[in-house]
Amino acid sequence: MADSKFASLLQLPARLFFSALSTFLSFLRPYFPHVLPVLVCLSFVPLLLFLSASAGWIVWRNVAVGWQAPLYLQYGDGVPPYAQETLPPLVAQQRYDFSLQFQVPNVDTTYALGNFMTTLTLSTRSNKTLASIRRPTIAIPPRVSFYSRTPAVIDITVPLLTAFAPGSKHVVATVEIGRRDNWKSLGNEQGREVSVVSASLRGVVVHHGIRGLVTRLPLLSALVSSIVFLIISSVIVGVCVLPLTFRHAAAQPPEPEAEFAKVEIKPLPAISSSSSDDSESIEEKPLVPRRRSRPSSRTGIIKTEDMSTTILPPATPQATPLRRRRSKIVDPVSSDSSDS
Repeated sequence: MADSKFASLLQLPARLFFSALSTFLSFLRPYFPHVLPVLVCLSFVPLLLFLSASAGWIVWRNVAVGWQAPLYLQYGDGVPPYAQETLPPLVAQQRYDFSLQFQVPNVDTTYALGNFMTTLTLSTRSNKTLASIRRPTIAIPPRVSFYSRTPAVIDITVPLLTAFAPGSKHVVATVEIGRRDNWKSLGNEQGREVSVVSASLRGVVVHHGIRGLVTRLPLLSALVSSIVFLIISSVIVGVCVLPLTFRHAAAQPPEPEAEFAKVEIKPLPAISSSSSDDSESIEEKPLVPRRRSRPSSRTGIIKTEDMSTTILPPATPQATPLRRRRSKIVDPVSSDSSDS
């Protein structure tokens, strides 16, 4: 008994909730045809806001930005120092300025090297070459003022590519610094290499067209894209959903009329004897067939017949005694009787 009372107490809030819900729905039932379109549109609002925010985030996330990839040069392989590095994800159609920045020691042996070459090769992961370029470089001692200290290293920047669109998102860069003959033709024909303290490949975004506007103002571009997406999606929902909901509301059957129109049925008039006599007389009248009009063969004029007239039979004459003429032939029997 105690368990049953406890279970009934637990079910009481649910019963009260469902009863209140049914009362509320019964109260709103007459207003459903007008409230239903509004509820349907309001149900799409959170989804549209989420999609619009996602569109703005995608635009902001994919805006092209500058990058810098460190290079670790390899020495002692019989070739000039080189490095191979996978660049950060790029925007395929965005233009970049590629340049190499490295530091060399500020010593006399560096200046004695003279000119050397810097090579850059861009390729895809499938080893397809996108671009290859070589630029000459030379180390020049920096200018030192009276009150400044002499730097220990020299910064050298070599511009390689200008306004280049890679055409691929994943790019592998191969950089080579030095001369391929290792300066063996100079001095005692001893091989030499460029001493590099650190090196990095840098890419700067080139602002061009609409992409340049987006790259200059990434946050504003994301906000504008979210608003535009929200407006377009709201118009699409309004054009596609609202007519369906209003059509459903207008398709409800109309209320039946309270009173029907009363039709007064009048009795047919009685048929009199005179009318029956007239009908019999009409039936007894002979029918005269109409003549068909034939076109005249001579004149070519079509003769039309006048209105049909009913010819009544001639009136019956009064009964008059008929007179019979005597025949001139004499009957032999009558003659004999007369002679006797």
